[in-house]
Amino acid sequence: MALALVVSGCLPLPDVRPRTDPLALPTRIDPDLVPQRTVVVDGFDEPSTPDRYDRQVTLRWALDEPAETVIVAVPGLYGGAGQIGPLARRLVAAVPGLQVWAVDRRANALEDRGAVERALADGDTDAVVDRYLGRDGEAPRFRPPDPETFAFVRNWNLEVHLRDLDAVVREAATTAPRVVLLGHSLGASQVALYAAWQGGTGPRALDGLVLIDGAPGRTGALGFEAGLRLLGLPVVLPTREALASGHATPWITLGRGGATFARRQGTALLAHLAPDVSAEAGTSPFPISHLAQAGLLHDDQYGALQPFATSLGEVVNAELDGNLAAALVGGRWAVRAASVVGVAEGAERIEWSPGDPRFERTDAAEYYRAWADPDADAAEWYMPAALLVDLTRVPPDLVDRPDFAAMRTVTVPTLLIGSDRGLLRDVDAFGGYVEQRLGSQVSVAIVSGLTHNDLLTADLNPAVPLIGRWAALLPR
Repeated sequence: MALALVVSGCLPLPDVRPRTDPLALPTRIDPDLVPQRTVVVDGFDEPSTPDRYDRQVTLRWALDEPAETVIVAVPGLYGGAGQIGPLARRLVAAVPGLQVWAVDRRANALEDRGAVERALADGDTDAVVDRYLGRDGEAPRFRPPDPETFAFVRNWNLEVHLRDLDAVVREAATTAPRVVLLGHSLGASQVALYAAWQGGTGPRALDGLVLIDGAPGRTGALGFEAGLRLLGLPVVLPTREALASGHATPWITLGRGGATFARRQGTALLAHLAPDVSAEAGTSPFPISHLAQAGLLHDDQYGALQPFATSLGEVVNAELDGNLAAALVGGRWAVRAASVVGVAEGAERIEWSPGDPRFERTDAAEYYRAWADPDADAAEWYMPAALLVDLTRVPPDLVDRPDFAAMRTVTVPTLLIGSDRGLLRDVDAFGGYVEQRLGSQVSVAIVSGLTHNDLLTADLNPAVPLIGRWAALLPR
């Protein structure tokens, strides 16, 4: 008998897993019908900053019904409030009493979006080409911020942004009995730190946290002292001393003066306003439609900036070559990555197709519409260097930081969502943060087939029923 017990104890236990049906959350109305409004919220009164920059735009989606829950959403690195729109509309369309407010951090006021307003008012696409793309070999005419004029941005550190966020959370707490804070990527680390912050009244009002494809120790709160790689990009951060003395640019951007984001803005706006028109000569090395021209910059298959890409479709009538940068970052999902080197033989121009819905999860028209918002687009062109420096230097456990409670003491219910096509691709990727939260209510879900940005923008988005069901179970 004893021998039988010993032998049976050495045998593997059965692993019985019944069929798991995907979560479903029926919508009450078409998500496109969910109204959006813009509200400007006064932020922290930073002493060196002119009053007109001590504020933040919030985009808000809500139906005409009593508010039970407000989700305050914070975008990630180089992300703008408009990026939250597709997820927000689907959540509000499905969950009674839910509102979603997306924060556009104060640095978005530095962007030159004058041509956006003009084009939306009178359809002037020439202004878009001149300002953001350039024509006939000329450089784009957008105006990057002057580092001396905007030297006060060097003081926009983590505390300033936490206090800005606090103002929005406190307003949300007067609107609904439950407040949930949602962060994407770098924003996930920002909201997790806010939940442990001791400097404001808002953290006490939190009823839940949702961290999407990011967490302290992975996309912020790294405990580093110098340069690092953020989301697969080499980003060398200045020292605090260099910022304070004016020897470092107050923000981090991509391209000369933000030219990468200007071009993404221009192509997205043209794809929104005139998708079937051919791109102007000089703005592309080969004949191509506006829709396809934008796709080459924004889609995950063709660009080098995989973490900032979205699955929008695929080119048609194009001659293709390899895309090593995408292959190195994208893992097994990058087998479809390519670079476009010309028009296919016999074709007049390159076109765009929605592609296979198994791989192309975001509706291109809806995506580019977010870039055409006159108040807040889908990107943040100029990330305050002081915020990034602070976010990297804060230790993920928050031990010995008097301005924060230790992370192990945070008890707010938390939902973590990753994707096998994103940055945090399995449960273990959240392990460091989960270990700091042992004993509290933390759930982890990994979805399949969504890029880092698709988690916010996908049409049939599995994050929507996950968040909806989880929010419904929060204590009232």
